[in-house]
Amino acid sequence: MTMKISQKISVKCKKCNKLHDINPEGFSDPEMTSDERSMGYETQYIWEHEFNCDKCNNDLKITIEGYEYPVGILNYQEFNSEGCLIVNEPSLEINNEDYEND
Repeated sequence: MTMKISQKISVKCKKCNKLHDINPEGFSDPEMTSDERSMGYETQYIWEHEFNCDKCNNDLKITIEGYEYPVGILNYQEFNSEGCLIVNEPSLEINNEDYEND
C-alpha cells in the first residue's frame, strides 16, 4: 500500500454532540482500484469506519477517499460522514519509500 491515513480524526455525534477520536489504526485496509491514464495508473483508496456513539448509540460512519495520480502523488482527497460531523479532518500521505528503490 502506498497511501495511508497519517493522523487521528475527530468527529462529533449529530444527536448528542459527543466527541470521538479515531486513530488511523481504527480503519481497516482500504479498498483499492486502479485505472490506466495518460501519465500512468490512477489508484483510488477508500477507507470506511462504522461504529456507534458510546453515549447515545447513534450509527456513525466515516468514508475517506484518496486518489494517487500520477504514481507517488496525492492528487485528490474527500471525506464524508453519516450521523456525525468531521471536526478534525484526516490527513493522507503517500509512502514514497515504495518508489525509492526503483
